[in-house]
Amino acid sequence: MKHLLVTNDFPPKVGGIQNVLYEWWRRLPPENFAVLTSPYRGAQEFDEAQNFLIKRIAEPVLLPHPLMARRINQMAQQIGAELIVLDPAVPLGIVGPWLDLPYVVVVHGAEVTVPGRLPVTSYLLGNVLRKASGIIASGTYPAQESLRCAGRDLNITVVTPGVDVSRFRELSQQQKLNARKQFGIADDAQLIVGVSRLVPRKGFDVLIRAAAHLANDYPKLRVVIAGGGRDRNRLDRIIRELRAPVTMLGRVSDADLPNLYGCADICAMLCRSRWGGLEQEGFGIVFAEAAACGVPQIAGRSGGSADAVEDGVTGLIIDNPNRVGEVVAGIRRLLDDKNEREKMGHASRLRAESLFDYDKLAVTLGRALKAL
Repeated sequence: MKHLLVTNDFPPKVGGIQNVLYEWWRRLPPENFAVLTSPYRGAQEFDEAQNFLIKRIAEPVLLPHPLMARRINQMAQQIGAELIVLDPAVPLGIVGPWLDLPYVVVVHGAEVTVPGRLPVTSYLLGNVLRKASGIIASGTYPAQESLRCAGRDLNITVVTPGVDVSRFRELSQQQKLNARKQFGIADDAQLIVGVSRLVPRKGFDVLIRAAAHLANDYPKLRVVIAGGGRDRNRLDRIIRELRAPVTMLGRVSDADLPNLYGCADICAMLCRSRWGGLEQEGFGIVFAEAAACGVPQIAGRSGGSADAVEDGVTGLIIDNPNRVGEVVAGIRRLLDDKNEREKMGHASRLRAESLFDYDKLAVTLGRALKAL
């Protein structure tokens, strides 16, 4: 079944959702779909390099209004589409009931949780979900939020974010040493790596406080955090005040990320729920990337993090990630037990190959769309 993907979130625009959509769709047969999206700098060069059709509107953003519905219908007719895929569910998904063809919506997390708890937007979102022919949910958390908002059963297929398991791989001992040298990390450091946007929900302030608490007992402990964002200045201040053994790397290129994960002993992101559950972790792609590199993970229990980390098998999930003591205990457990770290690392790689391989996820997505 040929379909049209309609979204504002597509490369070369940078972001987690943009990357997930691209990795899912670029693996589908190019003759089976086309993409309608918004303009972005560098788009022409990017679009020309793809083997599938991308059309960009002239306006800065796709918005839900009758004229946009007409444009979507026109492009769908031009390419011979039988189905339209809308991402996200709101606001763009609001055009769904106005379309001439059946539609599917993609849900990731926050764009369902927050609107689903506000009076006006919950009505709009519920209407979009109930009238959709299917829902593609990027984890059990957004799937559950969609069911709650719709108030009835939905035709949901869970397709998680994934990882390129051929690019994110375990490093040999020599490769680990080379990678540590690349990032200025001592060969014998007990290394914890965190990778994410720097926003309060990711819990890096707690990781920094835990590192400061552990510094005396683990003089070789080193925490390295990669990423940028609005929380950077606050985190820098905490590091200075506590003299924590933490280095902020700033943004690390996609090409260098496998080396950064691969040279770590532990990957940690203490994601947490905020604002009474309105803000939660959608999935935690960093955990899947670390898993593919054979590195155990420590996550906070929030939203979809339990989809990404299998507690006690591929890593640890901290039930109360705001409590520094619980985080300290989790880190101690893994630092003190090399055998457990290695077992978790091995299990992580196997799980990444089984559940998070983008090639396999794209097959699941393709089958779900074909069945509608």
